[in-house]
Amino acid sequence: MPIMSGWEVSSDRIEKYEKMIGQDPIGDPIITSKCKLGKDIGFLVASTNGFSWRIQGGMRTSMYSMGKSKWVRWYDVDKIDLKKEGVLFVYIKVREKAGTLKMDGKGNPKLKKWLLVLNQNKDEDKGHFRQRQAAFFGIVSDIFNQNKGDTNPPTSDSRI
Repeated sequence: MPIMSGWEVSSDRIEKYEKMIGQDPIGDPIITSKCKLGKDIGFLVASTNGFSWRIQGGMRTSMYSMGKSKWVRWYDVDKIDLKKEGVLFVYIKVREKAGTLKMDGKGNPKLKKWLLVLNQNKDEDKGHFRQRQAAFFGIVSDIFNQNKGDTNPPTSDSRI
């Protein structure tokens, strides 16, 4: 599946996209976008295998040389909620360093809540950006629901 029309890699993100493709088992990307994770500005790639996020980097951030990035398999996502257009809460199952699930006192997986905020791409028309904001939840939810799987694997290569 090629990248969905309107969600292509913007020219200022090609280098980050190539690093992510080489670093994470992304598979065939469906959408790409500038996207905040919490307070950090970065770049998001979502595919059938999961999603990857990489910090923007730059001269003022100490993470630039480390290449701070996240990789999450869809089976490690518990649910996705809409906060408002272009803003999602993603609930991720917490795993130990060895990849095994951390459980709460009731025997359910512990969850971590991430705030993903869609950002406008370089040179993107404001009207087009508003359309992407309105579609963000539906597209990410559809990708998640089609690829999440029914079980929690005993270990995972998610990097959160």
